[in-house]
Amino acid sequence: MQLKHFFIASLLLSVALLSLVFMQKGGYVSQAQTTYEKRTTDYFNKASMVIGGQNEVIAKNAVLWRIACDAQAQAKTSKDFATIEKKLDFNKIILAPQIKTDKATGYLTRKVAWNADYYIVASFDKASSALVNINVDALLGKAPVQSAEEALEEDAPTEE
Repeated sequence: MQLKHFFIASLLLSVALLSLVFMQKGGYVSQAQTTYEKRTTDYFNKASMVIGGQNEVIAKNAVLWRIACDAQAQAKTSKDFATIEKKLDFNKIILAPQIKTDKATGYLTRKVAWNADYYIVASFDKASSALVNINVDALLGKAPVQSAEEALEEDAPTEE
């Protein structure tokens, strides 16, 4: 008789333990799903921001490339270059161009950029105002690193 009571008690305890395990399992599953959804949403949002930033850089650099290519093909003078620049910058992303004389060559240079890292430099003969060269090294990732003094010189007001 005691064996029968022991067996029934053991069976009830086993059923209770099994039901407790299934109830806890449901809680763990919902907690895991909530955590998974939150983390994947956060990751997706961060990845979307990075991709959006990269697409923005690509679009802005495309404007500089268009200016460089069109100017190389069509511009004869600095005025032609400025006209192409204004025509292609319909979203107004280009900063005010920096115009100065290159000390090494004596050419008049016009630096067109949308930030300090991405720019093109067009060189013009001072006497005839003819386009001599368009330097796209910064767009190719080959721009030299500027010293602090050069950066300060570029921040000075320029003529247009």
